[in-house]
Amino acid sequence: MGLSSNLMKTYLISLLFTMLMTGIAFAQDSALVAQRKNTIKLDLTGNLIYSNSFNLSYERLVKQNQSFVFTAGIQEFPSIINLGENVEGKREDARSGFKFGGEYRFYLKKENKFATPRGLYVGPYITALGFKSDRKIIYSGTDVPEEANLKSRLNILSVGAQLGYQFIFNDRWSLDLVLIGPSYSRYNFKTQLSGDFEFDADNVENEILRALIEKFPMLDDVLDEQELESSGDLDTWALGYKYQVLVGYRFGKYKKLKK
Repeated sequence: MGLSSNLMKTYLISLLFTMLMTGIAFAQDSALVAQRKNTIKLDLTGNLIYSNSFNLSYERLVKQNQSFVFTAGIQEFPSIINLGENVEGKREDARSGFKFGGEYRFYLKKENKFATPRGLYVGPYITALGFKSDRKIIYSGTDVPEEANLKSRLNILSVGAQLGYQFIFNDRWSLDLVLIGPSYSRYNFKTQLSGDFEFDADNVENEILRALIEKFPMLDDVLDEQELESSGDLDTWALGYKYQVLVGYRFGKYKKLKK
């Protein structure tokens, strides 16, 4: 990795350490409060970014000011028509995707006057995303346009830290906002062309791959330092980010928690 990649990694590690230490310092036992321990949430963000998205999160309080969150669901990468200067995407025969993730939250007692899980929180997270697509393309960079089958795969693994705020309404409903969530992410792209054509498959695969990568601006600095493999693959680490809007329903016994 180049110097800028090392600086990005150092920045993320420092931010993660600071947020964790802040959370541990402030996540002390709160005063006598009443709370439910479970919240099931629907992620609204995926519907704005991805196609056919349905992701659920489950938050469980493990201490008065700490919780863990597990996320799972499906989402498909948006259909892209323009796959390069000379490549047009046609119909998609198959498309699929998934999301899995985990978080640990520290609710900051000194910053919050309400009972957990209402209020400001920090903590680490890990997220895995995967997308697959099979489709037809038309390549117009030759005298006669040619058709081919394109298989593409994208996997993203992110490790980071987040800061967010959760609102509670009428003791049952929640609005959860992840405000800041930088990550260090592994981006693994793979494209493969097949069919009866005469154009150079490696060059066209790289053209398609670059068009897909443009959807992830934080990869620009990394790509300035390295060339794509001739096979249309890319496997690299770069900065990423996370932001979320979730609505939830709280359930479980209503208990009194002591100091």
